[in-house]
Amino acid sequence: MKRLRLPLLLLACAMVQAQSPNRPPSRVVQEAFLSDPGPLDFIKGEGQEQFIVQSLCGDALIGLSAEGDPVPRLAASWKVVKGGLDLTLRDDARFMDGSPVTTADVTWTFQTLEGDASASATKRAALGDVKVSGSGLLLHLRGSQPAARLLRELWRVQVAKAGHPEEGSGPFTLIRSGAEWTFTARPGHFLHPKIPGLHFRLLPDEAGRLVALRKGWLSLGVPPPEPGLTPPAGMVQLVQPTLAQVIVWANASAGPGALRALARWRRDAFPPALLGQSYSPAKGLWPLALGFPDRSPDAGPEPCPTSLDLAYPSGDPPTEHLLQALAARAGKEGVSLKLHPMEAGLFVDQLTKGKLALAAITNVFDPSPWSALGFVERGGDLNFTGWADSAAPALLAGLKAPGDPAWAKLLDLWARHPAALPILDLHSVLWVDARLEVHPSSLGLYLPTPGAAGWRWTR
Repeated sequence: MKRLRLPLLLLACAMVQAQSPNRPPSRVVQEAFLSDPGPLDFIKGEGQEQFIVQSLCGDALIGLSAEGDPVPRLAASWKVVKGGLDLTLRDDARFMDGSPVTTADVTWTFQTLEGDASASATKRAALGDVKVSGSGLLLHLRGSQPAARLLRELWRVQVAKAGHPEEGSGPFTLIRSGAEWTFTARPGHFLHPKIPGLHFRLLPDEAGRLVALRKGWLSLGVPPPEPGLTPPAGMVQLVQPTLAQVIVWANASAGPGALRALARWRRDAFPPALLGQSYSPAKGLWPLALGFPDRSPDAGPEPCPTSLDLAYPSGDPPTEHLLQALAARAGKEGVSLKLHPMEAGLFVDQLTKGKLALAAITNVFDPSPWSALGFVERGGDLNFTGWADSAAPALLAGLKAPGDPAWAKLLDLWARHPAALPILDLHSVLWVDARLEVHPSSLGLYLPTPGAAGWRWTR
């Protein structure tokens, strides 16, 4: 299985009790989920909403800062050794029941993720073949991944209490009541939360979210990606440097010929008024923001089929409108690009089985070039078509750090017969109560360290 990140990048807000502008703000941050994250589960839980719940209630060994650098979390320190990492756990981390976080909990979490076929595909992909051992506060991680890459993957894997996949050691505790989630700050947590908590309700409707934002019933939220929208009085707009793209995958029936045509169409398919401030046409094959050069697929003998079927998850109107513009551009070259919205679960099933000729989804990249390797690794989280090349394994083995010569050679290999092409870059637009200080990053507001524990009310 592979990890799949479906839209959207951040969570929206709910209709909650309004506050008079003359009263001080509620100390509890009001937010909402676009969809139900399901029960808290650090082993099997998947999806953007679930990962945000886990970020509030759990801790990983290593965090990523807002700038994308590895920072201490459960591990107070670490050092690179032959074959992996040695880490020293902090001695003040506690689970919700007060018991200390130990190497036994880390070992149980990692081994359960490896051994349970129904465990989170995202976390399994992050750990790869890592083996864990240790005693006391000293932990040993060994595997085939370069240490520089492993450091940037560990932030995904929150540690659960041994035998209790629902219990973490994070800065907030969770109480769920129906369609409401209340997170309360833990005063003794080592991140020292600066807000008393957060309250979420379920609000999947964009129109309702916009009304709630405009009426000031929310502390923060994502406005609909419509051109011309401005934040109401008392809120400010943030544009986060989120590394997200709408990407089209092509299986063998569509082939590189279709992707070469898409590379032409993406240049002028999207009217600026339709893009608004949330989108821009993508360039290159892998994200330019990660340091990769701007290049298109190499020329080849495969023609673009005159009829193509493009599947995508339903329920995302802005992306649907942009794909319609792409289809109109294809028509100018005599290509019939037929759009097929699919229920998200069915779409994921068909995509991971390689049954879709063309498939468009939104992917959020980590702030590191390592995250693009999922396109080319066997079983990689972005390798939905089974892409392979006999020269790839040797080049992958030569990647020890960003900037190694093998990176350019690997991208050259991909350009000869790519299986995916980005068509749009997404920009995370967020409206925030002007009195609430948050920390935007390429991972959004919740996922970097310290995440919501670092927010504070300024007045």
